[in-house]
Amino acid sequence: DTTPVVIESNDHSRVFGAEGHHTTILGLKYLEQTIRPGLKVLDYGTGTGIQAIAALKLGAQSALAVDIDHDAVEVAEENGKRNNVADRLEVRLAQNIDGTEGPFDVCIANILPGVLIDLAPHLSLYVKEGGRIGLTGLKKRDIQNVKNAFKMAFEFDDEHIELGADAHLPEWSEEWGDQKDWVLLLATRTASKIQYEHLSAHAHGERQELQILTIKNIIIAIVLLAVMTIVPRLGKLKGE
Repeated sequence: DTTPVVIESNDHSRVFGAEGHHTTILGLKYLEQTIRPGLKVLDYGTGTGIQAIAALKLGAQSALAVDIDHDAVEVAEENGKRNNVADRLEVRLAQNIDGTEGPFDVCIANILPGVLIDLAPHLSLYVKEGGRIGLTGLKKRDIQNVKNAFKMAFEFDDEHIELGADAHLPEWSEEWGDQKDWVLLLATRTASKIQYEHLSAHAHGERQELQILTIKNIIIAIVLLAVMTIVPRLGKLKGE
């Protein structure tokens, strides 16, 4: 059986969350495995609302879809109406939530790894003990940094979700560029009572480490480019 979800955005680049990106597909696979009737779902970084809407159509009781983008909130609300789930879907700007909305049974967050790391303390507070979280928007190289930021409050599964080379993607998805190595991490909220301040400090440390790694990669690329430029010139000079 399939669960149809109608998602519309006049411009694929306007709001993230069309079916053509690997991370969107990974999120949908996670929800298909996780959602059961009656669960409360948090979709953080909702974009078009596709993940929250899919969760509702799979049987979730309610969903809160959150984004920092005003356009995303507008598009997600319209897509909720198109899919006849508006009565169970709440869409809000991230700056308008205050921590009283949870706790949630399931959370899906499809955001860049640096932002996921920053959000670790907040998402930890929103997911109930024993609840499940799916984290995507990251590649294999980001796994350890993201895990480190969340591990004080979550226990990660041994396996993550990734798509094979035979994954079906629409032709226009090529505009997203390289889609290799995207993954989705799965974890369960533990009974940890660690203070929010400790979680924030830990996440901040992981974000700094991620930034250092990024700077190192840039420096290495610059050095390699310089070597590739200089060496042929030296060889030419020797030949003269």
